[in-house]
Amino acid sequence: MTPTAATPSAAPKATLAILLALYVAQGLPSGLFAHALPVFWREAGVSLAWIGALKLLALPWILKVLWAPLVDASLRRVSPARWVVGLQLFAALCLVGLGAVGLIPDSGWFPVTLAAILITNLLMATQDIVTDGLAVRKIAPRWRGVANTFQVAGYKIGMLAGGACLLILARHLDTQTALLVPASLLVLLVILIARSPALAERNAATDKPESTGQSLTAAFTGLIRQPGALFWLAIVACYKIGDALGSGMVRPMLTDGGWATDAIGTFTLVTTLVGLAGAALGGWLYTRLGGRRSLIWAGLAQALTMAGWGLVAVYGTGGSLVYGVGVAEQLADGASTVVLFAMMMNLCRQQWAGTDFTLQASLQVVFAGLFGLLGGVIADLAGYAALFLAAGISGLVVVLLYAAHTLTTLKIRGDGRIDSP
Repeated sequence: MTPTAATPSAAPKATLAILLALYVAQGLPSGLFAHALPVFWREAGVSLAWIGALKLLALPWILKVLWAPLVDASLRRVSPARWVVGLQLFAALCLVGLGAVGLIPDSGWFPVTLAAILITNLLMATQDIVTDGLAVRKIAPRWRGVANTFQVAGYKIGMLAGGACLLILARHLDTQTALLVPASLLVLLVILIARSPALAERNAATDKPESTGQSLTAAFTGLIRQPGALFWLAIVACYKIGDALGSGMVRPMLTDGGWATDAIGTFTLVTTLVGLAGAALGGWLYTRLGGRRSLIWAGLAQALTMAGWGLVAVYGTGGSLVYGVGVAEQLADGASTVVLFAMMMNLCRQQWAGTDFTLQASLQVVFAGLFGLLGGVIADLAGYAALFLAAGISGLVVVLLYAAHTLTTLKIRGDGRIDSP
């Protein structure tokens, strides 16, 4: 067997390691904003509706599709390393600044706090364009389940350090000092990966020369012109509806149930580690069952476990019940996210890989923000139990619609295990 023939069968370990580090970096600020900040705000007496609206501060993750083609095009001239280094160092400075001005709404610096959060999200959303494009281009289809296990695992590790660990540290240190931890980790990750060969390679230009306008038009419209793309984009938007509706209200519910900040931090730490196992489970399901079937099974699990939080709302926030539901829900969340992302990769064009993945990811974030806002309103008006029941039913409906569509349009390709949306 020649070396060329042997290459496709080998896992791209070096590239997977780089992707892991890049996704860990993305998770660091996200953990702060998604896990730690809601607890800090609830302790300060902020309403549930405002906490639900925190997802709207992820606006750059929604709008990044607007500049994704420019980033993709720039990578023909500039190496990914230059993007990554600049973006992560600037994000680290923003986290240090957040510690200085404070995170609580009653602070006189609160407008600056909001601006710093938006800028940090802008920087890491742009880093995500570079990273996702790198993943699609460098990872062969057969390894995309594994690659997205690394993606979800890395992101959860970053969220753990930036969220759960920060909550624990906040019981012993002031916020300014605690925020130095995620900021320092962003810098450390840059140092570790900056000289990687995978990040040093610019993208080869494989298309014919086009005017800028023609090129951008192709970037934005090429994805939706593919067969079945519109239905798939609707699934991307709504597949995680249960998680988007309910997940933002779990920690405020625990706070209202009398849980201390460090106890919530420990819970988040444990369940995030379980989520890593869920990500591995998702990669295994994708490889064994194929994308379509694994998407259905993981989606059903996500809907049922999110509805399980309704039991906590009804029977109380006892430790054993909370941990039982939390472990099950995070297993399902990790698995469903890996499978969804792997399927999203299969629809991406090589020339516009970052743009195509970003378009799908931005769509998912848009609806996650809207559903998150709706979740806060439902919790305020009807209570936690009604919210989690609605979240579970909504997720179940979306999965059943996808399953019905799959039964009529299933087309297995290649070896029968990995299929397109």
